[in-house]
Amino acid sequence: MFSIIKKTIKNSAVYGAGTLSSKLIGFVLLPLYTSYLSTSEYGILAVVEITSTLLMAVLSLKINAGFFRWYWDKNFIDRQKSIFFSSFVLLIFVCLLFLIPTILLDKHISELLFSTKKYSHLIVLMILSTALQVIIQLVLYLIQLQGKAKFYSIVSIIKLLIALIFTIIFITYFGRGINGIYEALIISQILFLLITARFVVRNITVKFESVILIDMLKFSLPLIFAEISGILLTVSDRYMLNFMSTSSEVGIYSLGFKISNTIRVFIYSSVMMAVSPIIYQYIDKPNNKRFYSKIMTYFAFGSMTFVLFFSIFSSELVELLAQNKEYWKSSEVIPILSFSIFFGILKDSSLTGLNITKKSQIIAIIVLFTSIMNILLNYLLIPILQTSGAAIATLISSVTAYFVSYNYAQKNYRIPYEIKKITLIIFVGISLFVISNLFTSVTFFVLLTIKSLLFVSYPFILYKLNFFEEVEISSLKRGFNDFKLLIRQKIL
Repeated sequence: MFSIIKKTIKNSAVYGAGTLSSKLIGFVLLPLYTSYLSTSEYGILAVVEITSTLLMAVLSLKINAGFFRWYWDKNFIDRQKSIFFSSFVLLIFVCLLFLIPTILLDKHISELLFSTKKYSHLIVLMILSTALQVIIQLVLYLIQLQGKAKFYSIVSIIKLLIALIFTIIFITYFGRGINGIYEALIISQILFLLITARFVVRNITVKFESVILIDMLKFSLPLIFAEISGILLTVSDRYMLNFMSTSSEVGIYSLGFKISNTIRVFIYSSVMMAVSPIIYQYIDKPNNKRFYSKIMTYFAFGSMTFVLFFSIFSSELVELLAQNKEYWKSSEVIPILSFSIFFGILKDSSLTGLNITKKSQIIAIIVLFTSIMNILLNYLLIPILQTSGAAIATLISSVTAYFVSYNYAQKNYRIPYEIKKITLIIFVGISLFVISNLFTSVTFFVLLTIKSLLFVSYPFILYKLNFFEEVEISSLKRGFNDFKLLIRQKIL
């Protein structure tokens, strides 16, 4: 079982090169955005980005879920290429069907979102970019399913670097502002499709699998509502800030969210790229439930490491990334959002049993329920607490979503999760964060030292509380010794 985990970690590291580069580029661009965009403009960009995310959930038809489920099904191994072709054609058709009318309504959409037609061209760019990303996403899923982690990272990094270069040129040299960000993205997306065209053609058999596709859609379509509800769970805060407050408040909040969301991108997204195929491949393997259990434990441990870092050093991070003091208020929401992302990761991990048993309807209902609750909480708290109210609403909703999801998943497919260990992680994490906020009257360097010591103490405290098993400690020691030997060989 531990060998499976080591293989997963290895693949996750390679996948993480692609996803981490995305977040690193995001960090590189944050100082650029906060220098060239006002908090109001950054808020508008945030609203456009979350609108794109919602559109992607609809246009993708969540076909990736069915694609994952059917691609390695032993009954359809000989039809993998035709299944991909059918999915690919379907998504192109849906995107084209959507593009024409929405582009014609660009001015109306701009007026609906921002009470002005000024951003109609930005809406057109966003819609085109969203459609391209839906197609790209399916190609990336195919690469992932085939276990081509290095290829995945290489093409992802190339795409991101192209987007980075053109974004910097368009914003700083041509003064294209928000429009330049999406123009650069579209260029990188087109080049990505050209680079991967040969791979796509090699994995296509021109045969439309209508019966299989219908079964895939029956499985996937209920997840669209879960996906939309899940997105609303994480974006309704910015939508409601946009309508109930100002775009400047949205910009301030969005900076805090972008920084916090690094936890999900780096820990959860990159690891799940390696884990997702294995989850389905090991459905009938012996000791599979222990593997599923350990996934949640390691997710909790790893994500809390990042939660502590971003929570304890929130002020320092914001001041480092944003020279414009208007953005500094965002440090207040980073700890709250970081802990909400932590519980969101636990929730997603706890859904393993429902995904295995194909109970997608239950997932949809749970996420819809918590999304409605999130909207109501935002409605109540934003007028009182502004950005902090939106963050608190997200945290409450995320905690609720986790407990409800865990309860229903266990009823349908019981997995012996290590709840005591996860509770210990939460207790230690909250305690260290609270302690870090007690030292407010000391000098900057003393405060930085105290915060650093608290952060570093996290794994050692867990070790003293018997969190780690003997096999895990032994494996870590072997890994450390191998690393030291490798370093010595390099030096010599």
